[in-house]
Amino acid sequence: MCVRQRRDGARADVLELPAGTLEPGESAQAAADRELAEECGLAVAEWAELGGFWAAPAYSTEWVTVLAGTVSGAATGELDEDEEIVVVRVAVAEALALLEDAGSVAALALWMEENGGNGPGSAVRVDHDAEAEAGDA
Repeated sequence: MCVRQRRDGARADVLELPAGTLEPGESAQAAADRELAEECGLAVAEWAELGGFWAAPAYSTEWVTVLAGTVSGAATGELDEDEEIVVVRVAVAEALALLEDAGSVAALALWMEENGGNGPGSAVRVDHDAEAEAGDA
């Protein structure tokens, strides 16, 4: 499952995996539940953490955690005021060629490594500011 949404840096709508920012005190799994419900109207019963990576270590403290799970049903959530999202169903075999942001491509690579490149499931990126979290510790 992918989403198409406006990204100001690209000056266009971009196809990407569902993703969101970790709220203070929120676990990555809770953020993934919230974002998947808000962006896709879907729920996952159990998440597996696939790994993580620095989004742009040369100039950002953003750490990306990649989670995957199998959709278990529908969920409700509200988009942020500034979000306008279209849900796009994409076959795994086509996803790598269609995704348009590096974070989604890297998250998909982790998912493909874990799943042998096929199978049902959904991957979600959860972004957070590692520097801010270090300051909270």
